[in-house]
Amino acid sequence: MSLKDKKMIKKFPVLKCQSRFLGLCKIYTISIPEKDIEDEVKAFQKNMSTALKKEWYITFHTSENAIVVFREKIFVMSCKGIVPVYKKRIDTSHAKDKQRWDDMIQYAKSLGVPDEQCDFLPEDFTKQEY
Repeated sequence: MSLKDKKMIKKFPVLKCQSRFLGLCKIYTISIPEKDIEDEVKAFQKNMSTALKKEWYITFHTSENAIVVFREKIFVMSCKGIVPVYKKRIDTSHAKDKQRWDDMIQYAKSLGVPDEQCDFLPEDFTKQEY
């Protein structure tokens, strides 16, 4: 329901799949070659379903940046200074790209994304190998 074509995820190795929001949402951790990330981000954005009434987003991250994708907008920010906490709005007080993070959060909030869904990155994102 969230992606128009669910087969898109199968193009990439799935590293982890977890349920969130009482099992209504599945969060996939997939591996995309860094050289392909820009094209794949755009492809995923085009594939985001409008069947859901509530707004949602997809987060990609590299060793350096977070890319948060909404149906109508893409934000790219440095991950430096970000320490996410599961189900808590991400703290941007020490972020290198504080203004970009704050703009993205403000955009998410304007679309109705609640604070507990504004965590954007997994807590262990700094430990992942790229």
